[in-house]
Amino acid sequence: MACCTTTSRLVLSAAAALLAVAGGAAEAPSYCAPGQAIPYRPLSGCTWYVASRSCDVIEAMLPNRAVLKETCCSQLRDIPAECRCRALRVMMETPLVVGAEPGAQQRCRVAQARFAPALVAAAECGLLTAHGRRFCNALDAE
Repeated sequence: MACCTTTSRLVLSAAAALLAVAGGAAEAPSYCAPGQAIPYRPLSGCTWYVASRSCDVIEAMLPNRAVLKETCCSQLRDIPAECRCRALRVMMETPLVVGAEPGAQQRCRVAQARFAPALVAAAECGLLTAHGRRFCNALDAE
């Protein structure tokens, strides 16, 4: 009986340790916070780029989209890889409000939240993240 109890404890301990390591592997470190590795108002250049790609933004209001994209990618590049997804999430806590009517504004916010994680993808800025590749989970999962 003592054999099985000891074995069970070892298996449970090993499983708990594995879960702790696996669960923390994709989490951003504690220094990935506004005012530390992430500026207080992060990625201001990305705000307009995300809105231009996601919402009905009047093109005449914006500089060249390529300039917006380069500004955004440069700002993302300056943030440590393990903090980029969290910085995008912080940026989207105050998305650019576009549209005259509340329904249009809500659609724009949703579209921005869906597009923002793609900024690190190869087709956009092509930057590595905490996941070790050019990928962020949905922003509410980071």
